[in-house]
Amino acid sequence: MKKTIILFYFLLGTGIILSAQTLDDARKLTENEQYESATEAYKSLISREPSNGLNYYYFGENLLLSENPDSASLIFKKGREQDPTNQLLKIGEAKVLLNSVSLAEAKAASNREPSNMELKTRADLAQSNVNAATTLLNEAELAAPQKSATVLIEIADALIHFKNKNLDKAKSVLDKAFAIEPKNSDIQILFGDIYAEQNNGTLSADYYNKALDLNKTSARAVVSKGRLYKRSTNYEGAAAEFQSAITLSPDYAPAYRELGETNFKLGKLEKAKENYRKYLELSKNNCGARIRYASFLYLSKDYSGAINELTQTQQKCDPKNLTMLRVFSYCYYETKEYAKGLESVNTLFTILPDDKRTAVDYEYYGKLLIASNQDSLGILQLRKAYSIDLNRTDLLSEISNSYYKLKKYSEAAAVLEEKILTAKDLKVADYFNLGRSYYFNTQFGPADSAFAKVNELSPKYASGWLWRAKASTHIDSTSEEGLAKPHFEKYIELALADSVNISKYQSGMADAYGYLAYYFILKKDNENALLNLKKKIELPLEPEEKKSIQKAIDQLEGKPVNK
Repeated sequence: MKKTIILFYFLLGTGIILSAQTLDDARKLTENEQYESATEAYKSLISREPSNGLNYYYFGENLLLSENPDSASLIFKKGREQDPTNQLLKIGEAKVLLNSVSLAEAKAASNREPSNMELKTRADLAQSNVNAATTLLNEAELAAPQKSATVLIEIADALIHFKNKNLDKAKSVLDKAFAIEPKNSDIQILFGDIYAEQNNGTLSADYYNKALDLNKTSARAVVSKGRLYKRSTNYEGAAAEFQSAITLSPDYAPAYRELGETNFKLGKLEKAKENYRKYLELSKNNCGARIRYASFLYLSKDYSGAINELTQTQQKCDPKNLTMLRVFSYCYYETKEYAKGLESVNTLFTILPDDKRTAVDYEYYGKLLIASNQDSLGILQLRKAYSIDLNRTDLLSEISNSYYKLKKYSEAAAVLEEKILTAKDLKVADYFNLGRSYYFNTQFGPADSAFAKVNELSPKYASGWLWRAKASTHIDSTSEEGLAKPHFEKYIELALADSVNISKYQSGMADAYGYLAYYFILKKDNENALLNLKKKIELPLEPEEKKSIQKAIDQLEGKPVNK
């Protein structure tokens, strides 16, 4: 037994401090997002009380909140070895399981592609995790003390705040907790969180106010109200709440972080950075806080700033931190440093198991590969991203563009047809690119239909008319029916109306005038044929082409034709 404890201390690390901090002190550090200071405090507590399961539970929570789920799982398991009857440690393990893979997303992806064994395995794993977590939570609930609500509160937290939520079950557990401790403000906050998840802002705010009635100094309750406003995009209201939390508790770091993110949404970038700098100061510039700040810079599209922050941070923090590698990869793509981006994302994928990779991870991996002229591999990664998050139909456009670049026009068209069947945010560009893919695949009928949709959705988009005209020239290859005529004429009309940018239309106008001249010659309408030839010859054309047009004009006018 003694050897086991010594080994466990080694696993915890050698930085054990011997201060007299209490568990409440350590928990306050976690709540204030001072995760590294909290880690040292928990190590100290465990060194003094190695059989106290509470120390392990809140240490695991600290690791889970600082995005170290594997370490958190290890701590929860070690805690159960030391204190087998402590139900909180079962809840900790359940939280890790619930936050691993979204069951709803995994099932949706697998159902969409039932023959894809990789997706089926992911869905099976997600279901297994949820089942195991449910068993642990049920066991903890059955064994919960009759006169304390702590276990019930933590079960509700697990069911509300992690990927695989069960809000109905959380509510029933909280009802039991409330019956035991009706004056516990944390219970009211969790009730508010349930209704926030259900987009019932009125009830949610009522519960946050009840929490404040019970504990008028609860900055957490005020921040929760602010998050409710932020969730409903009432950013002014959210900012006011976060400022109130700061007034109430000037050292409460999460309020500054939330205010920074809200000011960013309000377009107040300098204020947002100022708020985030204060957050870094209060969270003691710990690695997690600095990485979160870099994530904020990425979201605010300050990609170079994010890279600079991470470059400094990695000198004193774990260079293989998953969030750090993610943000590095994303930002290197955005700054077009593709080789560095690929190096970061390859390191990330070496460390990160398949079931922990997100749609955005696969998206940026795919984009980096495509930007590095590895299109086929990039397409595979983008497909994986889409299979995880079927709401990201924009990825289908990216995939189609890559097939188009590879001149795989049939595949490009098929992917866009897939998007048109499923997406809610279709754009004119989708139909336009579909039309061009069909056109270059010599499917001129479907191309015409796609360009007709472009004309319908954006009647002033000149290129839509030009490409429909081109498709029509193949459908009506002899030009006898004049199918392309109205489309070329519309193109000319729109081009001439945009006189400021007339130069960009000249190639298309040359095609249009040339077609119209030929059509009128077929119809023996020399007057209109001449009119169009004379307009075409005024365009900046190659000398040989101008010479040919002049011969045609002379011939129609009955003049001697120079050989």
